[in-house]
Amino acid sequence: MRHAVQVSKVNERAASAVDPSTPPSILRELASDASPRVREAVASNPATPADALQMLVADHKPAVSWAVAMNPSPLARPIAIAASDARTRELAAARDDVDAEDLRRLVSDPVRSVREQVADVTTSGELARALAQDEDPRMRGRIIHNPALPVEDVERLAHDPVAAVRSSAAASRRLAPETLAMLAVDRSAVVRWNVLVNNPERLDLARLIADDSDEMNSRQAAAQLASPRDFTAFLGPIDLVD
Repeated sequence: MRHAVQVSKVNERAASAVDPSTPPSILRELASDASPRVREAVASNPATPADALQMLVADHKPAVSWAVAMNPSPLARPIAIAASDARTRELAAARDDVDAEDLRRLVSDPVRSVREQVADVTTSGELARALAQDEDPRMRGRIIHNPALPVEDVERLAHDPVAAVRSSAAASRRLAPETLAMLAVDRSAVVRWNVLVNNPERLDLARLIADDSDEMNSRQAAAQLASPRDFTAFLGPIDLVD
């Protein structure tokens, strides 16, 4: 019976915590509640005052901090951006109301997953170029797929020393014909594969790769040469380059 009463009280407090009409003074009290469920409810409430959100973003329960990041209140965004927890910052970067200044702060975040989120959402050429120079090749490869990255940077990354980055460039469909031709004879079989399957209209390059030392590449090239239109359908109407 005592447990049932306790659960009922937690339910009541959680209901108040999530209700936007609950007075700020009560929400501040509930932000210190012993129940993580109640604190998480306060953290998600758009009416929760900034000082309570500031306390909750440092909560030892990650779900509470994450709820701050997803709180639709504009007060929650800068608090989550500055959080010590990386997942909270990552979620904050994915918010619809994230602005350029927020992303500029996160572009040099020490945690790769946060920078990856910036790479996925930024529309700034400046920030995209900064990520294209990231020391982690996974970041350089990822930003290639963001249209905000200027084409000259995609061309530069086609010469990256890391094969995975060159592979992303080969798959981007943003490279000059001569750059693709260079990658078609790249020392990495994976790079050559990405040239082949992502640029199927380039029959001239498929012929080069048909004699590839990698059996999977040579077989794929032969298939594309035999029935090129089967492989260009995803591109819509497009001229073949013979």
